[in-house]
Amino acid sequence: MTLTRRRGWATMLIAAVCFLQPSAVLAESAGQSSLATAASQQKFAFILFYRTNNVATQAMYKVLNAELGRRNNTALVPIDITNPQERAIVEQYDASRTPMPAVMAIAPNGAVTGVFAQRLLPAHVEMAIVTPGQTQCMRALQDKKLVLLCIQPNGVPQIPVGVQQFRANTLNANRTHLVSIQAGDPAEAKFLQQLKVRADTQSAVTAFMAPPGVLLGTFNDKVTSTILMSKLAAAGQCCADPNCNHRKAATAAKPTTRR
Repeated sequence: MTLTRRRGWATMLIAAVCFLQPSAVLAESAGQSSLATAASQQKFAFILFYRTNNVATQAMYKVLNAELGRRNNTALVPIDITNPQERAIVEQYDASRTPMPAVMAIAPNGAVTGVFAQRLLPAHVEMAIVTPGQTQCMRALQDKKLVLLCIQPNGVPQIPVGVQQFRANTLNANRTHLVSIQAGDPAEAKFLQQLKVRADTQSAVTAFMAPPGVLLGTFNDKVTSTILMSKLAAAGQCCADPNCNHRKAATAAKPTTRR
Protein backbone atom coordinates (compact mmCIF):
# COMPACT_ATOMS: atom_id res chain seq x y z
CA MET A 1 0.00 0.00 0.00
CA THR A 2 1.39 3.39 -0.93
CA LEU A 3 1.99 6.15 1.60
CA THR A 4 -0.79 8.23 0.05
CA ARG A 5 -3.32 5.39 0.39
CA ARG A 6 -2.20 4.72 3.97
CA ARG A 7 -2.80 8.35 4.84
CA GLY A 8 -6.23 8.16 3.23
CA TRP A 9 -7.23 5.14 5.37
CA ALA A 10 -5.81 6.83 8.47
CA THR A 11 -7.86 9.96 7.82
CA MET A 12 -11.04 7.89 7.41
CA LEU A 13 -10.33 5.93 10.61
CA ILE A 14 -9.72 9.09 12.64
CA ALA A 15 -12.94 10.61 11.30
CA ALA A 16 -14.90 7.47 12.26
CA VAL A 17 -13.45 7.42 15.78
CA CYS A 18 -14.20 11.10 16.29
CA PHE A 19 -17.79 10.52 15.17
CA LEU A 20 -18.20 7.88 17.87
CA GLN A 21 -16.73 9.97 20.68
CA PRO A 22 -19.07 10.88 23.59
CA SER A 23 -18.52 14.56 22.85
CA ALA A 24 -20.52 14.09 19.68
CA VAL A 25 -23.52 12.87 21.68
CA LEU A 26 -26.06 15.44 22.80
CA ALA A 27 -25.65 16.40 26.44
CA GLU A 28 -28.37 15.09 28.69
CA SER A 29 -31.06 17.52 29.76
CA ALA A 30 -31.63 18.80 33.27
CA GLY A 31 -34.58 16.44 33.59
CA GLN A 32 -32.59 13.42 32.46
CA SER A 33 -29.81 14.29 34.89
CA SER A 34 -32.28 14.61 37.76
CA LEU A 35 -33.87 11.24 36.94
CA ALA A 36 -30.48 9.55 36.74
CA THR A 37 -29.45 11.03 40.09
CA ALA A 38 -32.69 9.90 41.74
CA ALA A 39 -32.24 6.35 40.41
CA SER A 40 -28.62 6.19 41.59
CA GLN A 41 -29.74 7.28 45.06
CA GLN A 42 -32.56 4.68 45.09
CA LYS A 43 -35.22 7.39 45.18
CA PHE A 44 -38.67 7.57 43.62
CA ALA A 45 -38.75 10.39 41.08
CA PHE A 46 -42.01 12.32 40.83
CA ILE A 47 -42.07 14.02 37.43
CA LEU A 48 -44.34 17.05 37.27
CA PHE A 49 -45.18 17.47 33.60
CA TYR A 50 -46.72 20.85 32.78
CA ARG A 51 -47.38 23.11 29.81
CA THR A 52 -48.00 26.38 31.64
CA ASN A 53 -47.42 27.46 35.21
CA ASN A 54 -51.14 27.92 35.85
CA VAL A 55 -53.25 27.42 38.97
CA ALA A 56 -53.55 23.66 38.43
CA THR A 57 -49.79 23.29 38.02
CA GLN A 58 -49.12 25.32 41.15
CA ALA A 59 -51.62 23.23 43.12
CA MET A 60 -49.93 19.98 42.09
CA TYR A 61 -46.53 21.44 42.88
CA LYS A 62 -47.72 22.49 46.33
CA VAL A 63 -48.89 18.97 47.16
CA LEU A 64 -45.71 17.40 45.82
CA ASN A 65 -43.45 19.85 47.63
CA ALA A 66 -45.21 19.20 50.94
CA GLU A 67 -45.42 15.42 50.61
CA LEU A 68 -41.95 14.80 49.21
CA GLY A 69 -40.42 17.14 51.77
CA ARG A 70 -41.43 14.67 54.49
CA ARG A 71 -39.60 11.78 52.84
CA ASN A 72 -35.96 11.01 52.16
CA ASN A 73 -36.58 8.50 49.36
CA THR A 74 -38.18 10.81 46.80
CA ALA A 75 -37.18 13.53 44.34
CA LEU A 76 -39.20 16.18 42.49
CA VAL A 77 -38.46 16.63 38.77
CA PRO A 78 -40.43 19.43 37.04
CA ILE A 79 -40.58 19.09 33.24
CA ASP A 80 -41.94 21.75 30.91
CA ILE A 81 -43.22 19.67 27.98
CA THR A 82 -42.75 22.63 25.60
CA ASN A 83 -39.01 22.72 26.32
CA PRO A 84 -37.20 21.16 23.31
CA GLN A 85 -34.36 20.01 25.55
CA GLU A 86 -36.76 17.74 27.44
CA ARG A 87 -38.28 16.16 24.35
CA ALA A 88 -36.63 12.78 25.03
CA ILE A 89 -38.32 12.45 28.43
CA VAL A 90 -41.67 13.66 27.10
CA GLU A 91 -41.52 11.07 24.31
CA GLN A 92 -40.20 8.30 26.56
CA TYR A 93 -43.22 8.57 28.86
CA ASP A 94 -45.67 9.67 26.13
CA ALA A 95 -46.47 12.67 28.32
CA SER A 96 -47.81 14.82 25.49
CA ARG A 97 -50.91 12.58 25.32
CA THR A 98 -51.70 13.06 29.01
CA PRO A 99 -53.94 15.93 30.16
CA MET A 100 -51.76 18.62 31.74
CA PRO A 101 -50.55 19.08 34.35
CA ALA A 102 -49.69 15.51 35.28
CA VAL A 103 -47.50 13.70 37.78
CA MET A 104 -45.73 10.46 36.95
CA ALA A 105 -43.95 8.46 39.66
CA ILE A 106 -40.87 6.50 38.60
CA ALA A 107 -39.26 3.86 40.82
CA PRO A 108 -35.46 3.56 41.03
CA ASN A 109 -35.57 0.59 38.63
CA GLY A 110 -37.52 2.59 36.03
CA ALA A 111 -40.99 1.18 36.72
CA VAL A 112 -43.86 3.64 36.44
CA THR A 113 -45.69 3.33 39.75
CA GLY A 114 -48.35 6.00 39.32
CA VAL A 115 -49.83 8.50 36.85
CA PHE A 116 -52.08 11.31 38.10
CA ALA A 117 -53.52 13.85 35.67
CA GLN A 118 -54.74 17.37 36.52
CA ARG A 119 -55.30 16.71 40.22
CA LEU A 120 -53.02 15.31 42.89
CA LEU A 121 -53.90 14.28 46.43
CA PRO A 122 -51.49 13.43 49.26
CA ALA A 123 -52.83 9.87 49.16
CA HIS A 124 -51.68 9.56 45.55
CA VAL A 125 -48.09 10.15 46.58
CA GLU A 126 -48.30 7.47 49.25
CA MET A 127 -49.93 5.11 46.77
CA ALA A 128 -47.11 5.56 44.24
CA ILE A 129 -44.32 4.71 46.69
CA VAL A 130 -44.48 0.94 46.47
CA THR A 131 -42.35 -1.81 47.98
CA PRO A 132 -39.12 -3.14 46.42
CA GLY A 133 -40.81 -6.38 45.44
CA GLN A 134 -43.70 -4.54 43.84
CA THR A 135 -41.35 -2.34 41.80
CA GLN A 136 -39.76 -5.50 40.40
CA CYS A 137 -43.15 -6.92 39.47
CA MET A 138 -44.35 -3.67 37.91
CA ARG A 139 -41.20 -3.24 35.85
CA ALA A 140 -41.43 -6.78 34.48
CA LEU A 141 -45.13 -6.35 33.64
CA GLN A 142 -44.40 -3.06 31.89
CA ASP A 143 -41.75 -4.95 29.90
CA LYS A 144 -44.59 -7.30 28.87
CA LYS A 145 -43.31 -10.21 30.97
CA LEU A 146 -45.25 -12.75 32.97
CA VAL A 147 -44.46 -12.52 36.69
CA LEU A 148 -44.26 -15.30 39.24
CA LEU A 149 -43.97 -13.72 42.68
CA CYS A 150 -42.82 -16.28 45.24
CA ILE A 151 -43.62 -15.25 48.80
CA GLN A 152 -41.62 -17.45 51.12
CA PRO A 153 -41.79 -18.06 54.86
CA ASN A 154 -38.85 -16.55 56.70
CA GLY A 155 -35.68 -18.56 56.17
CA VAL A 156 -37.14 -20.68 53.36
CA PRO A 157 -35.30 -20.00 50.08
CA GLN A 158 -36.87 -22.74 47.94
CA ILE A 159 -38.97 -22.02 44.88
CA PRO A 160 -42.01 -24.35 44.47
CA VAL A 161 -41.35 -27.19 42.03
CA GLY A 162 -44.34 -26.25 39.89
CA VAL A 163 -42.99 -22.72 39.46
CA GLN A 164 -39.58 -24.06 38.47
CA GLN A 165 -41.16 -26.40 35.91
CA PHE A 166 -43.28 -23.59 34.46
CA ARG A 167 -40.20 -21.42 33.95
CA ALA A 168 -38.25 -24.34 32.46
CA ASN A 169 -40.89 -24.81 29.75
CA THR A 170 -39.49 -23.50 26.45
CA LEU A 171 -42.74 -21.58 25.88
CA ASN A 172 -42.19 -19.59 29.07
CA ALA A 173 -38.45 -19.33 29.65
CA ASN A 174 -37.91 -16.01 27.87
CA ARG A 175 -41.15 -14.34 28.88
CA THR A 176 -41.30 -15.10 32.59
CA HIS A 177 -39.76 -13.06 35.40
CA LEU A 178 -39.36 -14.54 38.87
CA VAL A 179 -39.52 -12.32 41.96
CA SER A 180 -38.83 -13.74 45.41
CA ILE A 181 -39.59 -12.00 48.72
CA GLN A 182 -39.80 -13.01 52.38
CA ALA A 183 -43.26 -12.97 53.94
CA GLY A 184 -41.94 -11.43 57.16
CA ASP A 185 -40.03 -8.60 55.47
CA PRO A 186 -41.41 -5.33 56.93
CA ALA A 187 -40.49 -3.51 53.72
CA GLU A 188 -43.00 -5.70 51.83
CA ALA A 189 -45.86 -5.41 54.33
CA LYS A 190 -47.96 -3.06 52.18
CA PHE A 191 -47.60 -5.26 49.10
CA LEU A 192 -48.47 -8.45 51.01
CA GLN A 193 -51.54 -6.76 52.47
CA GLN A 194 -52.74 -5.94 48.95
CA LEU A 195 -52.20 -9.58 47.94
CA LYS A 196 -53.93 -10.78 51.15
CA VAL A 197 -50.94 -12.90 52.17
CA ARG A 198 -50.18 -13.21 55.88
CA ALA A 199 -46.72 -12.30 57.10
CA ASP A 200 -46.66 -15.44 59.25
CA THR A 201 -47.51 -17.85 56.44
CA GLN A 202 -45.96 -21.26 57.01
CA SER A 203 -45.79 -22.30 53.36
CA ALA A 204 -44.79 -20.58 50.14
CA VAL A 205 -47.41 -18.59 48.25
CA THR A 206 -47.08 -17.81 44.55
CA ALA A 207 -48.84 -14.85 42.95
CA PHE A 208 -49.15 -15.18 39.17
CA MET A 209 -49.43 -11.96 37.14
CA ALA A 210 -49.71 -11.12 33.46
CA PRO A 211 -49.43 -7.85 31.49
CA PRO A 212 -50.60 -5.18 31.76
CA GLY A 213 -51.16 -5.88 35.47
CA VAL A 214 -53.61 -8.74 35.85
CA LEU A 215 -53.44 -10.99 38.91
CA LEU A 216 -54.25 -14.45 37.54
CA GLY A 217 -54.33 -15.99 40.99
CA THR A 218 -52.46 -16.88 44.16
CA PHE A 219 -51.45 -20.47 44.85
CA ASN A 220 -49.97 -22.57 47.65
CA ASP A 221 -46.66 -24.44 47.47
CA LYS A 222 -48.34 -27.42 45.77
CA VAL A 223 -49.11 -25.47 42.58
CA THR A 224 -48.21 -27.33 39.41
CA SER A 225 -46.98 -26.11 36.05
CA THR A 226 -50.20 -27.44 34.50
CA ILE A 227 -52.34 -25.28 36.79
CA LEU A 228 -50.31 -22.19 35.93
CA MET A 229 -50.52 -22.90 32.19
CA SER A 230 -54.28 -23.43 32.48
CA LYS A 231 -54.73 -20.09 34.26
CA LEU A 232 -52.65 -18.39 31.58
CA ALA A 233 -54.66 -19.98 28.78
CA ALA A 234 -57.95 -19.01 30.42
CA ALA A 235 -56.73 -15.41 30.45
CA GLY A 236 -56.00 -15.62 26.72
CA GLN A 237 -52.24 -15.26 27.15
CA CYS A 238 -51.08 -18.84 26.80
CA CYS A 239 -48.93 -18.82 23.65
CA ALA A 240 -49.10 -18.32 19.89
CA ASP A 241 -49.34 -22.04 19.10
CA PRO A 242 -52.91 -22.84 17.85
CA ASN A 243 -52.30 -26.52 18.66
CA CYS A 244 -51.42 -25.87 22.29
CA ASN A 245 -53.32 -28.29 24.54
CA HIS A 246 -53.81 -25.64 27.23
CA ARG A 247 -55.27 -23.22 24.69
CA LYS A 248 -57.63 -25.90 23.37
CA ALA A 249 -58.75 -26.84 26.88
CA ALA A 250 -59.43 -23.21 27.78
CA THR A 251 -61.43 -22.69 24.58
CA ALA A 252 -63.47 -25.83 25.17
CA ALA A 253 -64.26 -24.74 28.71
CA LYS A 254 -65.80 -21.45 27.59
CA PRO A 255 -69.63 -21.48 27.56
CA THR A 256 -71.25 -21.19 24.14
CA THR A 257 -73.79 -18.48 23.41
CA ARG A 258 -77.02 -19.47 21.73
CA ARG A 259 -78.68 -17.16 19.27
